[in-house]
Amino acid sequence: MTDSLTAEDFPKFFQALHGTGDDEDPDPFPWQRRLVRRVAGTGTWPELLDLPTGSGKTAALDAAVFLLALRGDQPRRIVFVVDRRIVVHQAADRARHIKKRLREAREGVLFTVAQRLRDLANLGDEQPPLEYAELRGGIVRDNEWARRPDVVTVIVSTVDQVGSRLLFRGYGVSSGMRPVHAGLLGNDVLYLLDEVHLARPFADTLAAIHRYYRPPEAARLPDRFSVVELSATPSGHVRDDVLHLVDDDYKHDVLARRLNASKRARVKLVKVSGSDPAKHRAELAAAAVGEARALLDREGVRTVGVVVNRVDTAARVYRLLGEQGIGAVLLTGRMRPLDRDRLLKEHEDRLRTGRTRDDDAAPLVLVATQAVEAGADIDLDGLVTECAPLDVLVQRFGRVDRDGRCTERGNPAASVILATSADVATAEDRVYGDRLRLTWAWLRERPLDFGINAFRSAIDVKTRTDLSTPPSEAPYLMPSHLDRWVQTSATPDADPDPAHWLHGVQPGSPEVNVVWRADVLPGAFPEPGAAGNAIEKLVPLVSLCPPGSGEAMSLPLWAVRAWLADVQSGTRAVVSFSDTALDGAGDADAPGGAPAGVAPALNWRGDTSTVVSAANDIHAGDTLVVPATYGGIRASNWDPIARETVPDLGMRVQADQRARAVLRLYEELPVGDLTIPPTPVDPDQDDEVRDIVIDWLGEWASRIDGLTDTDPLLLKVINALRNPKTVSDVDVVEIAPSGPDGQPPKWMFVIRSRRRVPALGPRYEPSADSEPATSSFLGAKVALHQHLCDVERWTRRLGEACGLRDPVLADLALAGRLHDLGKVDPRFQRILRAGEVGAESEPLAKSVLTAANYRARRRAERAARYPARTRHELASVALVEHDQQLRETANDWDLVLHLIASHHGYARPVVPVSVDTDPQRLRVELDGRVLEAGSDHGLLRLDSGVPQRFWRCVRRYGWFGLAWLEAVLRLADHRASEERSA
Repeated sequence: MTDSLTAEDFPKFFQALHGTGDDEDPDPFPWQRRLVRRVAGTGTWPELLDLPTGSGKTAALDAAVFLLALRGDQPRRIVFVVDRRIVVHQAADRARHIKKRLREAREGVLFTVAQRLRDLANLGDEQPPLEYAELRGGIVRDNEWARRPDVVTVIVSTVDQVGSRLLFRGYGVSSGMRPVHAGLLGNDVLYLLDEVHLARPFADTLAAIHRYYRPPEAARLPDRFSVVELSATPSGHVRDDVLHLVDDDYKHDVLARRLNASKRARVKLVKVSGSDPAKHRAELAAAAVGEARALLDREGVRTVGVVVNRVDTAARVYRLLGEQGIGAVLLTGRMRPLDRDRLLKEHEDRLRTGRTRDDDAAPLVLVATQAVEAGADIDLDGLVTECAPLDVLVQRFGRVDRDGRCTERGNPAASVILATSADVATAEDRVYGDRLRLTWAWLRERPLDFGINAFRSAIDVKTRTDLSTPPSEAPYLMPSHLDRWVQTSATPDADPDPAHWLHGVQPGSPEVNVVWRADVLPGAFPEPGAAGNAIEKLVPLVSLCPPGSGEAMSLPLWAVRAWLADVQSGTRAVVSFSDTALDGAGDADAPGGAPAGVAPALNWRGDTSTVVSAANDIHAGDTLVVPATYGGIRASNWDPIARETVPDLGMRVQADQRARAVLRLYEELPVGDLTIPPTPVDPDQDDEVRDIVIDWLGEWASRIDGLTDTDPLLLKVINALRNPKTVSDVDVVEIAPSGPDGQPPKWMFVIRSRRRVPALGPRYEPSADSEPATSSFLGAKVALHQHLCDVERWTRRLGEACGLRDPVLADLALAGRLHDLGKVDPRFQRILRAGEVGAESEPLAKSVLTAANYRARRRAERAARYPARTRHELASVALVEHDQQLRETANDWDLVLHLIASHHGYARPVVPVSVDTDPQRLRVELDGRVLEAGSDHGLLRLDSGVPQRFWRCVRRYGWFGLAWLEAVLRLADHRASEERSA
């Protein structure tokens, strides 16, 4: 029994969460206390939190977690959305901190909150009471946030990542997992939309879903779905229920200092000639560097920001500062997250709000794009900014004297707003329309203080509206749109672009993820038309160290196409774009003018990966794995003209994100700063490779133990793998064939840990593979009867914790009991037994083979001759659909059969077509009876009843309600598999 908890305990919770136990522990601001008292009493959140920059909006996460523990009836998933990647990262840091403190708590209010959150999901005392996730790029199988529908989860995301998932079209998400993500994000969710003016179309879309498209009342599903807007620059949309700052807030010591800080700015025109935009940006960069140097000469100014509107302009400013010997940091939204994490950590003491300023510190210039707008926890002494609409400038000046310390010390911040004569003469800017020009004209007429209180008192609402970024609205969301999106298998030809409902109908660019790998060599790709041979080598290679979101850079689709075309041709050109979703530069030319041939890349989708060598083969949301020798990164940021080999982050992403030790060894793959000695292995010694390599690794590790400059993470990985009991496999992979002149082939040795290594990284539990082709390969034999019982138990556990009740819960559990019966096909059983003809009488549900062992799985599939694309889920349906006794145990037999058919993401509404030239008789015993059917059951037909049943369930439970029920069953299946894994 946990201790009592009231709304008045929130200040103690806040102090314990963020303090150190002394008298200086932070208090929540008054508005934060009022918010908690209001929701604690009513159960509902305000529609809008109208709060200025620096007032602690991210603390809404703290409040949401506390209120869920207090009331128990609040949504389990708390989704914080902001359309700036760096803010996503910093909010995720807060979520990570909340999880850590709650998990470590052993007494007091933190322990009470932690235990109450555990109770909601029936978790043990040692399990984390809360999970968090940062959606910053879609990588197939990188879905740890979607493991448990019942566990409290804080998700921090951009609009694209969470919005595309909600609308059944998750960017970078496999079609099989799309309904799971939509189900989890369409039910039991509190959305906190930070800086909503950046995401007005998405806010409108959420409002439409909330009002019109929730599960029908007749479905008897819990209905917990709330949307709260947070903004320092609210739009003209009228909200009835708004939380504002009041007198108590304006009198609070910290808030008053921040609100009263002075942030005066002057304007300066950069005169340019000619019509070359690249030349204009170069002159703007030179002027910005000159102004930054002048600010650094002022008393008390040690850290200055230079914020510009284009990524290539930022890169140019950074290079110029380096040439002039001025310390600089380049921070854009076009970085790999692990690189960005490292960079922010290295410079935290110079950028973080609340730091102690040192007048003797070396000068530092933060060069950035729009990535630092909208809530980034960065505090500058001064700013040089390219002109932009008024609301954008307000956000940028929110990073200047953010804590009010410069003003308090008598050295108020001084800043400069720059514009080129070409930009202010142009009627339409590519990103900001006419508002850049209008804002510049207005600024030139008056001196302006961007301090929060000074600005609010000096600007009327009409002026602010007229000079702000042109508003965009989403198209009206209709049932017909959802009817198309809900079809995830297969996608209809008339498929609306979800981007219109995320960013509005306006120029904008979809994005792709790029991952650089040193062991993927250019010569490994086939000539066009021979991609099948490459897949047999590239997929096993990449599967041994699968890509993760931490090493993926998100880039505009058109920019990646242009860059790969340049790599192919041997030329390198600057590609100019901004860091906003509004920038569709290059998209207008894409359909007819996209480059035909591009340097080859692996479009990573697990077993279904393909090699792309044409621009039109690359699509929104794709994850491209490219050779590190392609270049494209300089100073940890995107730079398409860079030719230097890109550092491979594969080992680090396995350790940081998955707590797995993976070491890839060959002479040309750098491992930290170490030189790898040759491995004394003949690749043909299959039986001895494992022992030889482990012994060699132990000897090498003993020689580097004393090196102090070696990457600490690398040492942890090596030390974990030098123990033979830790090692799962040692794989020998050919990464380059023998050359025409007799050069020997190139081999790589991959050493992987058997299971999670807690010392490596954050505690991410390994999730059972949810991809249809590999979910049965668990690394341990599990009997079919045992697995069915496990899934039935897990389904009931997760469903009850989520608030589902009979009769729906009973039908879910029944579907779990029946879902995998179709695996009794003798050919499927042979696959699970690694290709051997089984002497065991008891059928299996899971194989001793692992999902990563691609070659062994392929051998087993060939030996078994199981027809390609055949789905065991349909065989399960065939075995049970005509059994009258089972039908009578169900409350909604349609729902039970649909859940069985869709438990790998198919049958929504159709299934893949396969040809069975050797039909088998299927027979299975269940609860003392025998069920029989033929593998030629006819359920592939369009008139089989499978598609019709799907549509009946959609109408009965709603688009998102049905997806949620599917998610509960499928995640129960994953958790049941996980507890039996090796």
